[in-house]
Amino acid sequence: MDTGLPFLGSSKVSLKEIERIADRLEIEASDNLAVCGSEAVGVAALQLQLRPYATLAEYVVDMNLYIADAVNRRAQLVCLPAFAGLLPLSAAPQSHGHIRGMIPKLQDPALPVDIRGLNDALSALSDYAFDAYFYTMSALAARHKVYIMGGSTLYFEGNELCHRAFLWNDEGELAGYQDKIAEGLLEVALQIPPESEVRLFETPMGPVSILIGSDADYFECARIAARLGARLLLCPGAFLNEYTPIHSSAGPNMRAQENNVFAAQSTLVGDTGLGFSLEGGGRIYAPNGLLRHKNGVAAKTSGRREPDVAALTLNLERLGEVNDPYTHDRNPGFMQRFIDRLY
Repeated sequence: MDTGLPFLGSSKVSLKEIERIADRLEIEASDNLAVCGSEAVGVAALQLQLRPYATLAEYVVDMNLYIADAVNRRAQLVCLPAFAGLLPLSAAPQSHGHIRGMIPKLQDPALPVDIRGLNDALSALSDYAFDAYFYTMSALAARHKVYIMGGSTLYFEGNELCHRAFLWNDEGELAGYQDKIAEGLLEVALQIPPESEVRLFETPMGPVSILIGSDADYFECARIAARLGARLLLCPGAFLNEYTPIHSSAGPNMRAQENNVFAAQSTLVGDTGLGFSLEGGGRIYAPNGLLRHKNGVAAKTSGRREPDVAALTLNLERLGEVNDPYTHDRNPGFMQRFIDRLY
């Protein structure tokens, strides 16, 4: 199987090792993509539980449980959260000391990890974590026969640290990747160079773009994606400590309203073990013109702290039914009455 991986590190984990573990799971290929078109796009946004993994097999089995749940809900495209690629760190040999080194001596709510400790951990463990993550997503996409947006990860490409999200097709091949565009405090502290391009990915379900974390907070990123032709934005996220109604109404929700697109937000939940926790907001957003309750939320997870899946079948063609209030609202009587005051 061609993973499409152009950047192998020191390869602490092999594809064959991952495939042996996946084979033991006896995964039955789905037919979710057998009938595929823009009028019925099955999307699942995972709310994924943080947990330590004692072994590589534990990690692969856990990821398969989430993806199998999404596949059973007829998902054709499964979306994982930001930093999902760092989950195998705990399974790496001698990882405990490095992870402990990420605990900050002084808590900073805006940047709650020790940057030097994180950089040291990534330098020592990211080859292992990246290979485990990349090969696992590839193997599970191929076996379940679905597309997987694997969330994002931090890893070294050569000597340069990247914050990157990946998309795999139903053959387990790399369909593309997107680097983070907007520099947050983490990217600045780690000296991760920002991306300058929003990418468009053609899929059998329709064109999609990926906006990592705070990229979805910026109108410009989503507007570029929409003008490129994206009708679905994939937004892997992670929310510190508390997920509030403001989070639900901003970010991907606002981008869906402004640009007349759908957006899927996947998140991490749970205690990081580093002195802070993450709350979830697994959501699928739609333009309010398609919703009776007009809050932008078309589907959501059942809680903020538990693992879950938000899944929905979207009709991308219905986006054409949404009226733009700036150009479509009409009130002829009002205009006739007050036209002389306006001109």
